[in-house]
Amino acid sequence: MFKIQSQYKKARTGILRTPHGKIKTPNMAFVATHGNIRLLSAKEQRLAGPELIIANTFHLWVGNKVSEIKKDGGIHKWSKWKGPIMTDSGGFQVFSLGWGKKHGVSKIRSTKHEIRNNIKIQNQVKITNDGAIFNYDEKKYELTPEKSIQLQHDIDADIIFAFDECTSPLHNYAYNLESLKRTHKWAIESLNVKCKVQNAKQLLFGIVQGGVYEKLRRQSSKFIGSLPFDGFGIGGSFGEKQMSKVIEWALSGLLKEKPRHLLGIGKIKDIFLAVEKGIDLFDCAIPTREARHGMIYTKQGRINIKKSRFAKVFQKDKSKAVRLATIHNIKFYKELFYKIRKAINKGGGLNNLKKEYKIYLNDKS
Repeated sequence: MFKIQSQYKKARTGILRTPHGKIKTPNMAFVATHGNIRLLSAKEQRLAGPELIIANTFHLWVGNKVSEIKKDGGIHKWSKWKGPIMTDSGGFQVFSLGWGKKHGVSKIRSTKHEIRNNIKIQNQVKITNDGAIFNYDEKKYELTPEKSIQLQHDIDADIIFAFDECTSPLHNYAYNLESLKRTHKWAIESLNVKCKVQNAKQLLFGIVQGGVYEKLRRQSSKFIGSLPFDGFGIGGSFGEKQMSKVIEWALSGLLKEKPRHLLGIGKIKDIFLAVEKGIDLFDCAIPTREARHGMIYTKQGRINIKKSRFAKVFQKDKSKAVRLATIHNIKFYKELFYKIRKAINKGGGLNNLKKEYKIYLNDKS
């Protein structure tokens, strides 16, 4: 399933085999919320050539697409994408539609929450020990570990995740401890359901949580690492300055021979940091989301084509320009990961490669 090919210090390269092809690691899953990368045609997505994409279980579910996908024989046939596909568990929406919205914070960086906290914002998610109840589009949806795994089974992605709770960076130790107990309970329940549905093809990853607290991260890592998952995700929210330590704590109890995925992280400086700590996989909306806003990645830094000499071209055909920008950014990130793997395989580390991308290593945005 997963084989480490080479290692330089903690950074490593490997091959992760799935029913729909192998994934060379380190690598990134590009976001395909509804089964395909947004705005791209099937032909354009093949041209961009992502080696892995990640679809969103929650949005496929509330969009009434899961039964349609199951009827068509799985997401690969339904989406007409032949390569490896991941699905998340819905756990991130527990955060983004719940405490994230109420606290006014993102996954790794808080917005002006001091202002937002003075406004009464309704929490759209009620969390219990059994799962989460969403108030979404004026309807109620209940998501439990059993429901999450069953949905992901019906979607039939290659890699799926255990249901978990992603806490807010503003949550204190007591709340993170309470949440961690739930996440660990849900991890066992997710494994039990996976055994019941008997889809041996799917790889199930457990998720390490614990916020920014060393004791909780190490505790979660030891517990999740002791369970028979096929791989592991590192979830939760934390500040950029804390990322290095959080990754170390989260990896402390995980088996080295299994793949490790850092959920929702995709800034280039964070990728280098995480790869050097031993992370194998990433997923993030940054490359495709920024393309939709006219931002393209180059070795000289990001260029806003809406404000460059190409502005008139962009305005003339926005749809085409955005699609081309999306393809470009995917290829830029693919080249980055190719060079990362090459540098590790050579045994010389990543310091020389960092010089090529140094403009991104000091990125404050």
